[in-house]
Amino acid sequence: MIMRLLLAEDEKELSNALVVILKHSNYSVDAVYEVTQGFQSVANSQGKTLTADIEKDLSYCGDESTIRQLVSLLLDNAMKYSDDNGKIAISLKSNGKGRVITVTNSVEKIERGKHDELFERFYRADSSRNSQTGGHGIGLSVVKAIANAHKGKAACFSEDENSITFKITL
Repeated sequence: MIMRLLLAEDEKELSNALVVILKHSNYSVDAVYEVTQGFQSVANSQGKTLTADIEKDLSYCGDESTIRQLVSLLLDNAMKYSDDNGKIAISLKSNGKGRVITVTNSVEKIERGKHDELFERFYRADSSRNSQTGGHGIGLSVVKAIANAHKGKAACFSEDENSITFKITL
């Protein structure tokens, strides 16, 4: 599936392709919890702290495999770009009929404010352009496309100079 996502010519085409996948699908919060648990050992091996606050007994009409991919991409991004001994927190909460997934991670230094440019395809901040982090600047654009396909939104902001938050509203 990831190859199909990467081959899409633009974000709108990607969102349209995902809408077809989403028909008649449903997932529970267990999917988010399971992906998060899979990253726990990665966090431990890197000396980072990963905490989860996942509201129980939630379900949502959407495609489970793409939600798993969305969470995996967000946590992978947080692992790569959090500072040494960093703190990463994921939450899943209800918001009326919708759901909100947030991933916050500590960073060495970042400007306060919105950072929605991080969702642009192939965008990489100057500080992330090194061989240690790897990547191609595609992951967060896939996150945004998955959110859009679920008729949701992806946002990124920093309330202080030492953390960044990715907020996905579905």
